[in-house]
Amino acid sequence: MVVKNFIIIIFLIQISQFVYAQRTETAIDLAQEKSRLVLEVENDLLFQSDNYYTGGIAFSYTHKALKKTPAQLILNSKSSESRSFSGFGIQQRIFTPYSIVEPNSIENDRPYSAYLLASNFSVLINLEKKLKLSNEIGIGWMGEVARGKEFQTFIHEVVGSPIPIGWDNQLENTFLLDYQFRIEKGFFNDWTAEHFTPFASARIGTLTNRLHIGVMTRFGNKSRFLVDATMPSETKNHFIWEWVFEANLQGVFYDATLEGGLFNDDPNALSKDEFMSRQYQLRTGVNLYYKRCSLRYMVKFNSNNFITELIHRYGSINIGVSF
Repeated sequence: MVVKNFIIIIFLIQISQFVYAQRTETAIDLAQEKSRLVLEVENDLLFQSDNYYTGGIAFSYTHKALKKTPAQLILNSKSSESRSFSGFGIQQRIFTPYSIVEPNSIENDRPYSAYLLASNFSVLINLEKKLKLSNEIGIGWMGEVARGKEFQTFIHEVVGSPIPIGWDNQLENTFLLDYQFRIEKGFFNDWTAEHFTPFASARIGTLTNRLHIGVMTRFGNKSRFLVDATMPSETKNHFIWEWVFEANLQGVFYDATLEGGLFNDDPNALSKDEFMSRQYQLRTGVNLYYKRCSLRYMVKFNSNNFITELIHRYGSINIGVSF
């Protein structure tokens, strides 16, 4: 009952909804605190739809004492100018067709699919070079074992939304291995580096294979570029806000949530000729910081992932606390 009430509260608190959530972005302000716990909820409730990416939930834990984790070994640096953090996370993501009240598989529409992924992530930051590297290693499962049907049905019963009735057509079970890498680099003078940050990222494995390139823009009452470990404690205790805008282009080569597992011949999967290999995502929102707490709210706009898909929008809320 306690767990059920907790889930209800979380989904009622979030008034809407990174499918690729850059959870390593939350590894901030660990210069004084040892640990950081983050909850991120993604959903399209704000726009009153269950189109395509219906929602997700993720937990992550970061600790300064974590050393030589698998992800951290990949980004190993002996430079005294670099700071590194590592942590672990778990996430669930749920996808549905445009309509969830059709019991049969719908031709030329996104199939039902869900996955669970446990991951180890690491962040390496060099303030002198205005450079941030992050990576994430994930292992998990897509299919019935991810319990997407049960979770979505439970939430819809709570909020009084239509019950999805097509989950019997979800994509088959498949084992997932996932690796993500991202680089952010500030250029030119300090002002430009603080407010305009180009980035590039790659994701490979049995979940998806894609490349991203884009730029992030930030403005607020205090610079939060990368991580400011030298920020005095009296400044850290002030209320800080940021407006964030990010645009990225993606080259997508494979997506298991659309095409099924690499080694499955799934009748409900989309064919390769229905797949969009060039996609984009826009996101905008606010970051709020006060003492050891942070709150991030983002609205995201995705281009179509397959030929007949419409542009999809959703929101995310990210709550973090350091201790």
